[in-house]
Amino acid sequence: MPELYLRFLNRILTPVLLLLSLYLLLRGHNLPGGGFIAGLMAAAAFQLQILSRGHERVRRTIGPYLNSGIGLGLAVAICAGAVGLLDGIFFKGVWFSLNLPVLGYLKIGTPVIFDLGVFLVVVSVATSYLLGLSRVSDAAALLRQDTDAPVRSDSPASVMPDANVEPSHRAEP
Repeated sequence: MPELYLRFLNRILTPVLLLLSLYLLLRGHNLPGGGFIAGLMAAAAFQLQILSRGHERVRRTIGPYLNSGIGLGLAVAICAGAVGLLDGIFFKGVWFSLNLPVLGYLKIGTPVIFDLGVFLVVVSVATSYLLGLSRVSDAAALLRQDTDAPVRSDSPASVMPDANVEPSHRAEP
């Protein structure tokens, strides 16, 4: 059972880590950052979820989407690189202007789309790895608990004899 302070930190830090991940993703094509570091930051947020809520709950919530996230991320990254072929060079940066009603004109280019694909791959692979690692860790802890549990001298098992075991010294009639 996760501790109360860990669940409290989870409620505060997970949105902060995900916003920082989004910030690193969007600024990555001009400044340091990008899809890889943003994906690792989002995976850190999911690791905090695993630690505070348990891996079973996180596996039920986002586990089914991880494999498709890897495939979608690869497809987005390859398509972003292939758009440059329209101008004759693979991975050439092509920029599009979108007119959004609230934000105005927004310029989006293939480097941002490529970073989005890398982000999806990294967050999906890292989270899958962390979920698998937590499953193995739980299995190892249960195995160790079953095999290495010494009987304490004050436990009921050491004080009371087992009813199924016959005593070695029985009085002959």
